[in-house]
Amino acid sequence: MKRFRRTIAVLIPVIVIYGFFLFLRASDDPKFCASCHYMQQYYNNWLNSSHNQVSCGKCHYAPGIGNYITGKLRLASEILRYYMGAYSTEVTSRINDGACLQCHKKEDFYFKDIRFDKNKISFNHADHLSAGKMGFSVKCQTCHSQLVQGEHGGVSTQICILCHFSGSDMKGGPVGGCNTCHGAPKNNIYVWDIPFNHSEYLKTGVQCQTCHLHVTTGTGNVSREKCLECHVSVPDLFPDTKSMHDEHVFKEDIKCFKCHGDIKHGKIEMYDVFSPACQGCHGNRHSVQEEVYSGTGGTDVPVIPDPMFLSNVTCEGCHTSLGRPNTATASLVPAGLSFAQRVAADMSCSTCHGGGYDKLLRLWQSNVRTRIQKLELQESRNLLFTGKSDASNENLSLIKTDGSFGAHNNRYINLLLDKAEKQLRVAEKKPGIEFLYEKNSACLTCHFGIENVSVEVRGETFPHGPHLFSRRCVDCHTNTSPTAKGHGQLTVKADSCSNCHHLAKSNKCETCHSIQADFYNGKFLAATQDTMAASGIACSDCHLAEGEHPSIPSAQVCSTCHDQSTAKEFEDQTKQVKNVISRWERIFPQMVVIYQTTENKGALDTLKSLDVELDKLQEEGSFGAHNPAYTRHLIHRAADFLNGFKN
Repeated sequence: MKRFRRTIAVLIPVIVIYGFFLFLRASDDPKFCASCHYMQQYYNNWLNSSHNQVSCGKCHYAPGIGNYITGKLRLASEILRYYMGAYSTEVTSRINDGACLQCHKKEDFYFKDIRFDKNKISFNHADHLSAGKMGFSVKCQTCHSQLVQGEHGGVSTQICILCHFSGSDMKGGPVGGCNTCHGAPKNNIYVWDIPFNHSEYLKTGVQCQTCHLHVTTGTGNVSREKCLECHVSVPDLFPDTKSMHDEHVFKEDIKCFKCHGDIKHGKIEMYDVFSPACQGCHGNRHSVQEEVYSGTGGTDVPVIPDPMFLSNVTCEGCHTSLGRPNTATASLVPAGLSFAQRVAADMSCSTCHGGGYDKLLRLWQSNVRTRIQKLELQESRNLLFTGKSDASNENLSLIKTDGSFGAHNNRYINLLLDKAEKQLRVAEKKPGIEFLYEKNSACLTCHFGIENVSVEVRGETFPHGPHLFSRRCVDCHTNTSPTAKGHGQLTVKADSCSNCHHLAKSNKCETCHSIQADFYNGKFLAATQDTMAASGIACSDCHLAEGEHPSIPSAQVCSTCHDQSTAKEFEDQTKQVKNVISRWERIFPQMVVIYQTTENKGALDTLKSLDVELDKLQEEGSFGAHNPAYTRHLIHRAADFLNGFKN
């Protein structure tokens, strides 16, 4: 009996050990894992993965015999729970980093940049596995958590999105910036069939989220309910982020989405250009400002959206400053509240486009205002001389109602003005848009409408339009980058005009300058010749030759024969002439309306005669230099008439 007991005592441990040995051998076979029905899908995934030559235990057990035995004992308990029906189908496997490093040597990947997600994303393990940048440590399994969907052991980009976007309101962009994954599109993209290039905007520091919004769905935040799925109770005061992640991610290997809510990224939605805040004053999407910005609303003019509109820059993108309260709408504001308009300061342009663009905006607006004034003058002249009003010109009305003078869409506004000029029969010596683009396309990107601009060059008015028939912008201006110092400076010398305007060697100035000659000799406007003409002073006596060509003299030429005070008087008179003409053109439309409304025939007759004379004086072009006596008389009459007008 004693021998039997000793035999049993020896056999039982041997049988247990042998059984455990058989269990170890059997459970090392991946097919053993699939014997649990809910593990079949994981087994199939492994079988078709790049790891199918590596047994399950090679990864799921940390290196060392102790970890191996511990893992088998844990497996035995799982089997027991399975047959008792107390199992859970939720995968809670833990992969020790040491298991990964048995095959994947650290020096092969740790400090190398790796491309993944169809080669779109550059990834560095050193930045992610160290606690330095994130404030807490992660493990290989934190990112390589994919088991069923996709590649076994692969990286789900959802994990990347969660870390880089969680808690971000997108004002500063995702952690690491958008360019970490995307970069700017290298080629032009087309919006409304108009090319748009991202790189030019990104060079100036414009953020992606200026135009794009809702790049993520969900916040990825952790709700209190998520904690209660594992914990019986949750303290009111949560530990800091680092402690939470160290405990749950590094120690317990809990998957990120076990705690965090879903967060998705991919659909790039553009900002709605027209802000509800602006619609409160400017109406719905059919308001004038929005029509001009989107390049619509005009008559017989193609749809041409502003480049800022195509970039989805909202109203607030430029209207960044609060201006003075709007007195026109003060009565509509409830008592105790103040309402200030959001204004677009010049520096709004420079913020995105760089220095100098604020000046460009002022040039646009000055040009548009000048053109509007000319058209309004023509409208009033038509009304005064023909009795027919063109005040119903839709394009001109649209421009004036918009009130931005080109800021909302400079190109579209100038095309509307071109159309209005044709409708009002305003003669402008300038080439067509197609012709201009053929020779000056690069310049017109910023200086659209330059053919309508007249500038003062060395004391003389220079109209761009007539000269662009035969010249290019770069024939007279520096051909450099817009951001380069000295961009747009004149490269022509003072006497360059004479190279074109005095090709023929002739002493007969009246051949080309008949109006000026007639004015000088009392045959145009003035009934008597100028005192200089009566004294036998020839054109060349004042227009002194420089080389082969006569020059356009300054007031100082008077001091050649007269004293210095004469030159000063000539300068003062020229300024007075220009000021009176400018004032006349500005007030003329009001005078026409008032005097026609009051049926003041005497004032209307005087208005007509003075307007004809002033118009002819401008046509002559010397502002009175060729007949100062007559000009003084005309300007005094015009000034007296203006002073007598009461609006």
